[in-house]
Amino acid sequence: MIYHPKTPLEAVMLRKEHADTAVYLAGGTDDLRLNGSAQGKDLIDINGLGFDDIFARDGKLYIGARCTLNQIIESELVPAFIKEAAHFCASFVKRNSATVGGNIGLRRQDSYLAAALTAADAVLKSITPHGEEMKPIGEYLQSDCKRLIEYVVLPAKRTGWVKRFTNTTSSHAAVTAAASEGIYALSVSGSGFAYGTDPDLADTMEFTDDISGSAEYKKYLAKIVFTLGR
Repeated sequence: MIYHPKTPLEAVMLRKEHADTAVYLAGGTDDLRLNGSAQGKDLIDINGLGFDDIFARDGKLYIGARCTLNQIIESELVPAFIKEAAHFCASFVKRNSATVGGNIGLRRQDSYLAAALTAADAVLKSITPHGEEMKPIGEYLQSDCKRLIEYVVLPAKRTGWVKRFTNTTSSHAAVTAAASEGIYALSVSGSGFAYGTDPDLADTMEFTDDISGSAEYKKYLAKIVFTLGR
């Protein structure tokens, strides 16, 4: 079943009511593809709720959760390393439909944006059953809360770098790392997500073999990536 909420709060309450069966639908690049996460699920269509703009205010950059990866790349306001992260998605067609909120909300270890936005000290302007809240993206990624993301908010002039290690441009990432003004973020396939002010994040992780590479390969990359830097 597809629900069409009129307000963000209605969308969140529907998700709470149907916690075991419902997912938010925006770009749908993951939810609607074969064997995607929407198989057997109810869809909460949020396309009529806005959150599809990018603007700066009081030194902060606001990126709407329904903005596509191509909108990020084309915006003159978005920092260069965030654009680079969006460009990790090799398919123009997918970039034109995949949304910021979807890429973050899935909490995938091969997320294009998660590491870069976490290193950028971004927070999520989001709606919960209790009202609007601001939550650091790193905390969100390490939780399973079902809040609806409205905007990603980060310092407008943030600088940093991001790297992604993968067998091909279209393969799942083995390691994605980012650093920005003393904050480090590391996402490793099979190991999860870590961030903080200490670059030795790999020391907190367990590494496993999977389709993206061997445990030894991923551990090596994770331990040297911040030394390599840019």
